[in-house]
Amino acid sequence: MEQIINPFPLYCLPSVGFISKLSAMPNAEILLGERFEKQTYRSRFEIAGPQGRQLLSIPLVHKSTHASNAEVQLDYSQNWNVKHWRSIETAYRRAPFFEFYAHYFEPLFTKKYFLLAELNLEAIQTILKIAKLKISIELNNEYRETLKPLNFKLSSNYNQVFVEKNGFLPNLSILDLIFNEGPLSKDYI
Repeated sequence: MEQIINPFPLYCLPSVGFISKLSAMPNAEILLGERFEKQTYRSRFEIAGPQGRQLLSIPLVHKSTHASNAEVQLDYSQNWNVKHWRSIETAYRRAPFFEFYAHYFEPLFTKKYFLLAELNLEAIQTILKIAKLKISIELNNEYRETLKPLNFKLSSNYNQVFVEKNGFLPNLSILDLIFNEGPLSKDYI
């Protein structure tokens, strides 16, 4: 019997719900050949800041409107990586597990990646390592139309740094769960 492989878009520091769906699959396919769409979670992620949801967007070099995910280049002319890491530190330095896991994520913002796909794949591998998730991931470079938005929402609440001020903010980047729940993150995934 042939194993079913489910296609996933290549998101940047994806949501808790995305990782939950990914972890439910023993085999997953990451689509690198998919046409890149602007203003999606392929180049964005959300964290919980003191004022509520904070969207962090990664600047890109746009050479073609029909570029695949594997071809999209990062734009470092604005020092976005330093600003994003400072935003993450500000949002999570009081989180119970920030000091235990920050060193895994900081290199994503100090190393200069040429392609968005390189950064996103490194982020996914880091997340799988921390959460101790054993998933077989295949990369697919074939061109495909962009997937329709998938529902990656998670229904379980967990502790968050600013919950008293903002209430529980669902479907944030997996960073939020890892920095707030640490080794218990796998239980929510």
